[in-house]
Amino acid sequence: MNISLKDYKTANEIFYRLLKKSEIKEKEFKELFLAYVNNSFVREALEGICEVAKVKIIAISDTLYLIPNEDNDIIGFDYRKEPLLGKDLKDSYLAYLIMTIIFTEFTNELSPASYIDVPKILTLVQESLDRVAARDDIEEIEKKSAFNIIAIKVLWESKRKWDEASKKGILTTSADYQIGFIRRVINFLKNQGLVIYIRDEDKIKQTNRFRELMNNHFLDEDRKTLIEELVLRKGEEANATN
Repeated sequence: MNISLKDYKTANEIFYRLLKKSEIKEKEFKELFLAYVNNSFVREALEGICEVAKVKIIAISDTLYLIPNEDNDIIGFDYRKEPLLGKDLKDSYLAYLIMTIIFTEFTNELSPASYIDVPKILTLVQESLDRVAARDDIEEIEKKSAFNIIAIKVLWESKRKWDEASKKGILTTSADYQIGFIRRVINFLKNQGLVIYIRDEDKIKQTNRFRELMNNHFLDEDRKTLIEELVLRKGEEANATN
């Protein structure tokens, strides 16, 4: 298949726009969006660019998204190799667990949340860690999820809940406190365009970007099952009610 210079230029412009904003909406860049959807030469050119750059492009509804591969060390993030929030990798694992809990609250099939009160996340994290750490198959779970659950639990419980001088930790942002660590995770998600923080009510809600990416890309059935087993223990709860 011979790709014209014009199609290569279009492919490069699409990639450039995606690098800048991580997404292209049809209403903002209609010509580029339609070129991707309708022109197989442009898509083929982009496949080559994406292979080298270790990324993928996915089209959901009226938006193109740029998703880094797990081994992308430039625009991606591997929480197993470098700190995300805090001082070391244990902080990164804790941050990743908190994100997983937030994602699960918004996406679980039992009762998906429209909003999450930030202080409520304190309880959700503690309950999830207590449940998983108490399981008989904890070693198998740690191997399957690549998480050292016990070490994360120790780290979490070594932090004070919040600065008592700040009512409900609203002004607490230090990672030395549980609520401060949670607020840093929320700020990270906000900067990624995944959640909206409502300061007056101290709540978060999911963005359209979050909803589309989670439902159409990240949360395939295998990932859903693993997350629900770890955080919700959905299978056991369902059995208990029967």
